[in-house]
Amino acid sequence: MTPEERAAFGVEGNWSVARRHRIRWAECDMYAHVNHAAYLTLCEDMRVAHWLSLGGRFAPDAPGPVVAQLEARYIRPLGFDDEVLLTLRPASLRRTSYVQEYAVWKQGLVFSARAVLVLTRQDTGERIPIPAEARRIMVQEQGAKEEG
Repeated sequence: MTPEERAAFGVEGNWSVARRHRIRWAECDMYAHVNHAAYLTLCEDMRVAHWLSLGGRFAPDAPGPVVAQLEARYIRPLGFDDEVLLTLRPASLRRTSYVQEYAVWKQGLVFSARAVLVLTRQDTGERIPIPAEARRIMVQEQGAKEEG
């Protein structure tokens, strides 16, 4: 994220991933406000892109992140055609799970969410340890904290 984007969208704190997004009509309700479920889809898009950037992939025999817990906080409404900045950061890691934080910014924070993700093998449901390189990137480059 550039300093100009940080200032333009009112971003606070450190975020390791950022992407601009323009609100589409399909993400809105009949009053042209962003539907509550659309925010979660934006988080999903960021989660998928982040996993791929860590060297992960999505296939039946590959481990991938599954949402085990999700909490969301809606602060201010957004509307059709608003330009926003989406951000993501890994907050903490355990052996087979990690926490991601998400935020949507437009003149300050408008939405935040936190997800606990468990790495599982899709064809068996078996929990898989976070790969060493993905762990290294999240801790050393993206600021995640190691937990128990």
